[in-house]
Amino acid sequence: MEQSAATHNSGVGIVIVLVVLLVLLALFALPQQLPSLSDVRLRTHAVEQHSTDAIKAREHLGRCGSGLRVQLCPPNQKHGLSVCFWCKEIGATVCPGMYVTIGGVEKTAFIRPCQEWEECR
Repeated sequence: MEQSAATHNSGVGIVIVLVVLLVLLALFALPQQLPSLSDVRLRTHAVEQHSTDAIKAREHLGRCGSGLRVQLCPPNQKHGLSVCFWCKEIGATVCPGMYVTIGGVEKTAFIRPCQEWEECR
């Protein structure tokens, strides 16, 4: 009986070590730095979906200056890990913004309430 408990414990230990190694590998595989706005590769989806709203959002982000905000958004049921860029100007209630992949590919761009960008919605 004691030998089977020891065998079981060593099997559990091996599984824990493997899980930890997989988590560490996944962390090292992620980019170590968020993409910059100037490096984002634009796609047609934003303009097809949001028309001139997307074009205006892109243009405004490009000239935003010190109001430019960037944050990493966790994965949810619909989308994977994302980076959110938005321009928050003093007193503004709506802000232009863009979601991109962690690799810097544009997912979409449009204008909406600033708080929604801040909350990664």
